[in-house]
Amino acid sequence: MYSETRHKQGEAAKEAWKSVDIAGQLSAARKGEAALLAEQLKTEEALQKARRDALIRAMVLEGTVASQLKEPIEKQLLALAGSPQVAVAWAAALKKEERAQGNLHDAEIEFTRAGVEMPACGVLSQQSFDGWAQAHPAAPTYLRAAWMSAMDECSSGGLTAGSSFAFKAGALAITQKAVADARAAIGGAKAASLAARSQVAKLSKEYGSELEKLAAEPTRAQDKLKSIARELGDALAKIEKLPDPVSRQFVSEQRVKALDATLASLAGNVDSNGESSATSAALASLAEWFDQSRVALADAKKPRLAAALLLRNLEQAKANAAARDAQLQAMELQLLESKMNWQLEQLRSLSYGHQALQAVSAEMAAMQVRTALAPVESAKASSGKTFEDKTKVWKSAASYLDANGRLAAEVNKTEIQRNALDHERAIAYAEGNIAQWNVLISSTINQLAEFGDAGVRKEDITGLVNSIALLFIAKGVQ
Repeated sequence: MYSETRHKQGEAAKEAWKSVDIAGQLSAARKGEAALLAEQLKTEEALQKARRDALIRAMVLEGTVASQLKEPIEKQLLALAGSPQVAVAWAAALKKEERAQGNLHDAEIEFTRAGVEMPACGVLSQQSFDGWAQAHPAAPTYLRAAWMSAMDECSSGGLTAGSSFAFKAGALAITQKAVADARAAIGGAKAASLAARSQVAKLSKEYGSELEKLAAEPTRAQDKLKSIARELGDALAKIEKLPDPVSRQFVSEQRVKALDATLASLAGNVDSNGESSATSAALASLAEWFDQSRVALADAKKPRLAAALLLRNLEQAKANAAARDAQLQAMELQLLESKMNWQLEQLRSLSYGHQALQAVSAEMAAMQVRTALAPVESAKASSGKTFEDKTKVWKSAASYLDANGRLAAEVNKTEIQRNALDHERAIAYAEGNIAQWNVLISSTINQLAEFGDAGVRKEDITGLVNSIALLFIAKGVQ
């Protein structure tokens, strides 16, 4: 029987749930984190500027060039790269790389001027100029020199001398290892996931082909079809066990596709054969999952559409959460790479300052910094060894202060952004969990409202009685 009280309770629950502003709560959390991050970045910039100004004041007040510039630079090179000698070796490798790339670019220009495209390094190292010239008869012979120059650079290792330089100690060694580990983790997970996904695609194709043969020959044995279905299920289970978000996203998206295809099939949106091979393959790969979920989607006589829709929305929420997790993982790698790039800029600046001080005289190294940085007093003083040494001290001081001001701020800002990324990841995980709970609660609330509206009403009984009475009256008149 219909209950007005139950109906009101269902409608009240439905309206109350509508008023819950989940999106607003998540948006407020993200806005708060964004505002906090902006303030932290501004504070870090101001802090490093203040630190730089403090170093300037210390230089002006007291200390020699050696104590206020040379020694602090060497200490920072030790902390950053392991030793000043490593910094010198890295700077030399960087110059070697720049020179090799410049020579390769010059060779490429020669080929462009001749109207042909210069082969890639892989081709240059495996093929002779004469062999290449036979395939390009219009190429002039003077390109041989450019070919040989490019081949030398490609085989010497100079093209990556700086970018592949391995640090053994210091902050750069730690960051370099973190970047390598992050790249390996993402690359390895993608490779494993890709292999498993390729297997699923291969088996799905085989399943569809076998299904078409079975449709053409109904008496055909189904052993092979069942075997492929089991392999499909195993392949998908293997992907689901992989720890990376790309694999989780793939599994959930496969389930969403299977559910969408099945719901469309149950709604009558099917081809002339009833159910497409693609849908069948998807269902075959997820058969065990459907059984565990106890959702009789294949039972056209009594499909549990509400449960199917619920599962579909849950899997979509999981897919969205996994996609966001993969995005955050990529952002983490980008921030680590950015940190390493800024640390390398610091190393470049400090190395430049250190190199400039190596050639100054002992007298200049013992001079007070304020005196060494003071402008020259006459045109005569603007030449000679003393002036050259003063110029080197100016350059060294500028590089040192830039490394401890602007560049130090950029390095530290990447760490602040990585911390903010952890907060965003926590919000994203909460968002994914909330989305799944939202699907469950919304479905329950809607069913509660529908149940409250169900039942036989008084008006229905009155109408039925009146209809029966009319039948008896009509019979009496006859």
